Order: sequence, then C-alpha cells, then structure tokens
Amino acid sequence: MTSVSDPATPREAVVALAGVVHRLRTAVDGAHQLPDACDAVVRAALEAVPGLLGGTVTVRRGPRSTTVAGAGAVPRRADEVQYAAGTGPCLEAIATGRQLHVADVSAEQRWPGVVQRFATLGIGSVLSSPLVPDEDLEWSAGLNLYAGSPGAFDGERRALADVVLAVGAAGVSAFAHRQRAVNLEEAVASNRDIGAAVGVLMALRKTTREQALADLRQVSQHTNRKLRDVAAEVLRTGQLPEVAPGWAERS
Repeated sequence: MTSVSDPATPREAVVALAGVVHRLRTAVDGAHQLPDACDAVVRAALEAVPGLLGGTVTVRRGPRSTTVAGAGAVPRRADEVQYAAGTGPCLEAIATGRQLHVADVSAEQRWPGVVQRFATLGIGSVLSSPLVPDEDLEWSAGLNLYAGSPGAFDGERRALADVVLAVGAAGVSAFAHRQRAVNLEEAVASNRDIGAAVGVLMALRKTTREQALADLRQVSQHTNRKLRDVAAEVLRTGQLPEVAPGWAERS
C-alpha cells in the first residue's frame, strides 16, 4: 500500500492523503463495534505516517484505562507501562484534552519512570492526542503513536498525523453517539415491554404491580435470561414462562 510520504510531488502527497482519509471514513462508518472504529484510526495514522513502531487507542472509563485497538507489540506494552504507573503522555493527553509530544524520550523530564521504560522498549519519540474527549459519553479516548527514533514527528509528519486525527476523532465521536442513541432506544423499548408484561400478569394473575414485577425477575434469574426477553415472551404468549423444577410458580 502506498504511503502518504512516498509520493514525490505535493499533488501526489495530497492525493495519497485523501485516499487515507476516504478509507478511514469508510471503515469508521461501517464499524459495528468501538474497537473496530478505533482500529481504523490507528491503521490510517500508520499509513499516513509510515515507519513507526505502531499505535494504539486508549479508552478511559472512570479510573480504568484499556487499550481497545492497536498495532504492534511495543506500543501495547508502552500503554501498559502508563496504566500501571497511572501517568504518562497517553493518560495526560486524555485527561487534559491536549496533544502531548515527546520529541526525544532520552531527554524527556516529565514522567521519569515511564520514559525510562519507554527507552528500554526501544521507543524514541511519542505523539499522544485526545481522540474522543466527550464527557457526555462518560468515557474518553486518545490516539498514541510510537516511533523508534527521536524526532520522528517532525513538522510534516505531525501535520499528517493531525489530519488523520481530526477525521478519526470526528468519525469515532459520531459513531459513539450513534451507538449511545441506539442503546437508549433499546432501553426505552425494553422498559416499555417490561411495563406491558407487568400489566398482563396483573390482569391474568390478579396480583399487584410489585408482585408481577417480582415474578418476572424470579423467572429471569431462574432461567438465566434477560428480563426484557422474559417480558417479550409474556407479551407473545400471554403467560409467564415455565421455570425449572424446584421453584413453585405463584398461582
């Protein structure tokens, strides 16, 4: 695959970058899970800025950080170093919403323990950027790019990474909000079905709302099924599903 840095003319470079952006948008739009969308961002960044050790996307929910997508064993290990230390360019970029550039790991004064481990992993420079800093989602994310040599993110290469980042951030954020909307719609539909099923049981079994809901939950627990699925069966059949022997269904 032709990289953005390979073309000999500015026009060829622009065409190559446009191709990267197009493939990124197509991949993110077609993703079904968050890791797939984030993986597309990592791959696009490595295509736009070739010659790196690899890259990752970190997602932070509350105090917990995880690598949801990545290319290269060293970058994943570098992420784990930061998670264990509770600090580093990756985590600080997410927390502050600012891009952090470590031009030379050996000369970096911030996060001393972390950058020492980076050096032992063969990392020379790092570029960490906030990817999805949206508090409405109750989580945030960052893109981390790792290079083996100092100064790997010079003006041009950093500019290329920033283009991919801007497109990727917009795409992943839109994807996450779409998923959130779908989840909310499913939750509303689920609650509506549960409420309707409670009404059916109240009428058929001449019981209270609290008891009808308790019966639904009992069946859910004893059959290891989701409450919404039990409710859907009640609406479909007009009766409470049977359970395994040993639990006496209330009449």
